[in-house]
Parts: sequence; C-alpha cells; structure tokens
Amino acid sequence: MRKLFVVVFLVVAASLIPAGVAAERLPTSNHGGDPFSAVLSGHGSGLALVTLNPGQNEVCWEVTVAGLTAPVFASHIHKGGPDVNGPIVVPFFNTGPSTPSSATSFSGCTENVDRALIEDIKDNPAGYYVNVHTSCGGQPASCGPFFPGSAVRGQLTHP
Repeated sequence: MRKLFVVVFLVVAASLIPAGVAAERLPTSNHGGDPFSAVLSGHGSGLALVTLNPGQNEVCWEVTVAGLTAPVFASHIHKGGPDVNGPIVVPFFNTGPSTPSSATSFSGCTENVDRALIEDIKDNPAGYYVNVHTSCGGQPASCGPFFPGSAVRGQLTHP
C-alpha cells in the first residue's frame, strides 16, 4: 500500500511541474517543436516547414523547391517583413555559390540558436521570412550573377 501511495504521489507531483520548465519537445510536429511554414515564391516555388524548439535552442527545417532557374546554394531565415530585405538570423545550409546543389529538398536542424530569438520568431512569425538562394551561373542574363535577395521567399506563418 505504501508503494502505491509513493507512486501516486510522484505522478501527481510530476503533473504539477509547468510544461515550460522542461526542455522537452512538443509532440505536435515532426521535430517535436512548434511548427511554422512559409510558402515560397519568386523564380520558382516551394514550401518551408520550420520547427522551433526553444528548450533545445534548435530550429529544424524542411525546404522543398520546384521550378527554380538555377541550382540552390543557400537557405535561411531572415528578420524582416514582406517588403524588407533583412539580416540572416538562422542559417539552414550554405554550399557556397561555386558548389550549388541541384537537389530540390533539404532538411536539418540548426543548433545553438538564441532562445530569445526563437521566442521572438514564435511570437512574431510574420516578421521573419525564409528564402532560398540560387547560383545563376550559365543562366539567362535576366537571372543576374546571383538573384538579388533570393530565388524564392516567403513569410513565416503559424498554423
């Protein structure tokens, strides 16, 4: 009987700990964090699925693109509204413009992201955008040496 009491006590005590105290991942997304998305458009199209894990100081991402005018070399989150070209705040990947990739799908996690930044993205997703850069080597002159800003871009939204 005493053993049952101890187990019940521990279960009740654990349930009283606020969820924000633990650095656990949320069960509602592929990466366990708060899911966001961005529909990408410009010189092609795409979709970015972004998962914020403030407890792990981690941002996970899946980026899929189609119809681009040149191979991809970088993608990241920038701070800025729809008409703003802002600074990079969370890098996803960067192969470099001299070694672009013809892949159309990329995924991974960026670690050691400042928790305050993650919280700000959660609170104000429309103030951030995802973009994908392409290398225009060998492409039409209208593409330019590098597409200024990005090949495809989209503001973050919360479902």
